[in-house]
Order: sequence, then structure tokens, then C-alpha cells
Amino acid sequence: MKTFQASRYELKYLISENLADAIRAEVLTHLKSDKNSVAGSRGYRVQSLYLDSKRLHCYQDTMQGNKNRFKLRIRFYDHKEDSPVFLEIKQRVTDVIQKKRAAVSRASAEKLLRGHSPDPHMLLKDTPAERDGLNTFFRLKEQLGASGRVYVDYFREAYQNGSVNDYRVTFDRDICGSLYVPGSRLQMPDKSKMSNIKSVVLEMKFVNRPADWMVDIAKRFNLTPTSVPKYVECIDALELNRVHSIGALHG
Repeated sequence: MKTFQASRYELKYLISENLADAIRAEVLTHLKSDKNSVAGSRGYRVQSLYLDSKRLHCYQDTMQGNKNRFKLRIRFYDHKEDSPVFLEIKQRVTDVIQKKRAAVSRASAEKLLRGHSPDPHMLLKDTPAERDGLNTFFRLKEQLGASGRVYVDYFREAYQNGSVNDYRVTFDRDICGSLYVPGSRLQMPDKSKMSNIKSVVLEMKFVNRPADWMVDIAKRFNLTPTSVPKYVECIDALELNRVHSIGALHG
């Protein structure tokens, strides 16, 4: 199960593969490879189904740069029936990223997508934090009138400082998206469309302040922070924004 940090800051950069190699060498002097990396590989695939309203409110909030916004997603790392699936709320409050999540079975996640109400028995581990994640996810889903919209898939190379995880660096590649078919099984379709993000997405994540070595890397490699919303990029690549804009005009 992936390590989870409830509240932190994130700095994102677009870099080349050559720069990624140089930065990785520096990062490895401070962090260790994520223990969940697949054998024979530097990382693992991350697949998420993003939920949004018919008018794509979450997409629009990001495009407009609203400082206080959230995204709803169902995240998984493989298609095994007995593997956990995570209901996640990623919320931005000014510059702080806050997250809540709840681990459920794939069948339970599919029930929620079909409109079922949350039940503590859906949780793989019944704790106050997990109940809060489940109930908050459902409440925001209902409040927004959200349903499954787009799958986002990419390969993640991750490094962190052990189980503490207050410093974490990731490199994301091959970001692509697929349309979700209502009522279908929760799994990434065989066919997907590559996003327009051709560079490596570097993210440096920290709880209170960036480590001195993070600041040093940013300076030495002339890194410029940028916004790289994967969900938005996949919506654009699939032209779902145009479809819903036309629907709004005629609806």
C-alpha cells in the first residue's frame, strides 16, 4: 500500500530526460527508491478515474486558477480484483495540498460509482480517518453531482525518506487519458490517448519547508515551477472540454 501524506506542499517542473538523469543522481544521495517500485523497473504505473460534474466544475476551477479547489479520483495501481482501490480527495487551500483517502475493494468503488451510499463495511480498514475519507468523498461527489469522467494513466518513478515521507520526489512520464464509460468495470481501457505533456514531470513534495538540498537542486538546474494538472491535460487531449462546452450551450 502506497505511503500517504495528508497535507503538504508540491512544486512541479517540466524537465528533459537528460536533466531527469542528473537530478535523480542528486536525489539518490538524500532519498531512497519507493519500496513499491516494480521489480526490474524504477517505478510503477499510477491509474486514476477522475470524477467531475456534467459541466466539468473541477476542470474549470483548475483552468481559472482558483486557489481553493478540489479533485475527486479513484486511484489504483493494478487490475487485480483483490488489490485495494483508493477513494481520494485532493484539495488545494491557497498553496497547501491537503488529501484524504479511503481504501476500499474494487467492487465497493464500482458500487459508489453506480450511486450506492457509503457503508463502513466497504472499508478495508475501519478507522476514523478512513471513515472520514469515505464520507467526505461521497458528500463532495453528491454535492457536485459528479460521476466518472476520465482515466489518467502514467508511469511514476518515486523517491522518499523512508516511512516518514516528509520529503518526496517523483518523476512522471507517458501521461495519457481515456474516457470512462458509465457502468463499466473500474479499469484502465486498453486504448488511451497521449496528453500533450511530452516532458518529464518532476515534483518535489515536502511538509513544512523544502529541504536545503531541494532548494539547491532547483537553483543549480535553473528549475522554474509550473502548473501541470494531469487531469486537465487529459481532458484537453480527449477534447472532452469542447464536447461539454457545446452541451452547455445547447442544454
